[in-house]
Amino acid sequence: MMEENSFKDRLTEHLLRICTSEGYLGGTLLSSPDIDEAWVRYAPSYYGDAVHEFNGYPEFTLACAGFLGMAVAALWDRDWPRYREMPYSFFLGERGFDDMDDHIAADILKDRKWAPSALQSVSGAAYHYLMKEHPEAGTVEAYRLFLAACEVLFKIGAAIELHRLGYKYEKVDLVN
Repeated sequence: MMEENSFKDRLTEHLLRICTSEGYLGGTLLSSPDIDEAWVRYAPSYYGDAVHEFNGYPEFTLACAGFLGMAVAALWDRDWPRYREMPYSFFLGERGFDDMDDHIAADILKDRKWAPSALQSVSGAAYHYLMKEHPEAGTVEAYRLFLAACEVLFKIGAAIELHRLGYKYEKVDLVN
């Protein structure tokens, strides 16, 4: 478990640097407990879909985790009490997982032309980072690293959308 957390931390820092240099983030990983909790609910269903597609479309499966994070962040901002209990299937396209990215970009994010290119870049970087770990295909280690990478991409996607929506961390003086 320690190695998995170390991988998550390293991958998060790597992608945070890339996203900051490309202007998708402002140097911090924006988050919300509500959004993090949504990942816990959606992850088992997401993993079930993604693991079947990973060998053929590894970067796509990682990008979809980012799209899911972006969608959850957008809905969190829009009207979280209304959307918080949406089932995982709400995020799937007409062809299920195969067009999840298009559905989220067009129907939830509302014509975000930059989102696909942003997540393509980030998921490509994540996949190459994952491959540098040299996981042996089909092993428990490879599976755990893949799951960790999906979680990181979800959080990066959520942070990108929160940043786009204008959220930022500000220092607050609690004494006065």
